[in-house]
Amino acid sequence: MPRPIIMTQEMKQSALEDFTALLKDMKMSDGSLSYTKSFKYKDKSAVVWLTQEAYRKILALVLGFNSEVGWHGIASRSGDNEFTIEDIIVYPQEVTGSTVNTDQELYTDWLYSLDDETFNKVRMQGHSHVNMGVSPSGVDNTHRQQIIEQLDSGMFYIFMIWNKSLSIHTLIYDMQHNVLYEDKDVEIYLLDNADMDEFMIDAVGKVQKRGQRKKETVSKTKCTEQELSPDDVAELEQYMQFGLYDQYDLGGSAWTL
Repeated sequence: MPRPIIMTQEMKQSALEDFTALLKDMKMSDGSLSYTKSFKYKDKSAVVWLTQEAYRKILALVLGFNSEVGWHGIASRSGDNEFTIEDIIVYPQEVTGSTVNTDQELYTDWLYSLDDETFNKVRMQGHSHVNMGVSPSGVDNTHRQQIIEQLDSGMFYIFMIWNKSLSIHTLIYDMQHNVLYEDKDVEIYLLDNADMDEFMIDAVGKVQKRGQRKKETVSKTKCTEQELSPDDVAELEQYMQFGLYDQYDLGGSAWTL
């Protein structure tokens, strides 16, 4: 579930009251104590839109390199909880099969060589994990912390990790609304995908298994064999019209097409 980034006064007061109540009757077996309190938001989600250009560039980088590779996204806010990644740019870096490092001087020179409009829209950092899972490493977490320390109250920043299986780990720090979205809190859609949607709907209507009159279509949990009725076609069209990726249906680990 989405979480706050900065503790509000109300959160501080709630934590203080809980901790005071905990101290009242606490008995310590080893002379130490610990206290943890989690804050979460209900009924919040975010949407990330990828332009065709950004999507193609990410795929080219993830699938075209046998080493890790990092990139920045040129991104803008397109709604209270919607963000659009317009383009992808690659910064100077040194890579191995499992790391991406930057020479700070070279990186800074490159960053300040960008025009003002592009510079102000560098609001996304992504990198690949090649054939590994997409869970962030300790180095990833340290780098992420360094970036969010620089964000002011009106900014946002998106972090993504992709691998060759096209699994994606996503974090969005929305400072304006004090919300951290992660993975299942985020829906990722492809802009201007009508041609592909029409192609797949047409293909589903023509493909059947040998010796059977049943068609294979997309289910909300898995691919199943079923008769392709007009209602099926309508459901499939609705399912696909927003883009290629629906992590709620596939656990955030695969693309539907």
